[in-house]
Amino acid sequence: MSLLSPLVSLLIALGSPQADAGDTTVRHAPVENEAADATLSSRSIDWRGFLDPRTVPVANQVRIERRVILRISPQPSAMRRGFTAELPRQAPVRMAERPHGDCVSAAEIVGVADRGSRLVMYMRNRQIISAELEKACSPRDFYLGFYVERNDDGKLCVGRDRLMSRAGAKCRVSDFHRLVAVTD
Repeated sequence: MSLLSPLVSLLIALGSPQADAGDTTVRHAPVENEAADATLSSRSIDWRGFLDPRTVPVANQVRIERRVILRISPQPSAMRRGFTAELPRQAPVRMAERPHGDCVSAAEIVGVADRGSRLVMYMRNRQIISAELEKACSPRDFYLGFYVERNDDGKLCVGRDRLMSRAGAKCRVSDFHRLVAVTD
């Protein structure tokens, strides 16, 4: 840096008006093609920012989107085995489907599993809800869980919301049923 400072001061002195007091005219480089600048500026407004740096480009529209996506994942299988290992061995419980409303609170879903032709959702209040998907959808696509875009009401509703699997499948729920244990 110390080697460059004398060179820089020399260049500044040669270029300053005090260096040559007799020559007060300022010379500009000749513009070769002003017609090219005019044609570019007349073609599109986008070129004006490049040709005239003093103008500030104006944004006509600003759009801000906010999306919240909830991820519902299955419980780890080791955790499921640990719960059942502590219980005494009993005959399997028979489950029956009962009607359920058209919506389920998405925040209450704590786990999901695919069971045959249905998607079974485990709720925070220990209810089990089965979801029937559209005809073209397979519950096996959702074995790793699903994503659902959060709505204003925070609910997952029949025919309105779309479930997105991690594998890329997108399906709507066609019906909800509540599973209850049946005693013989």
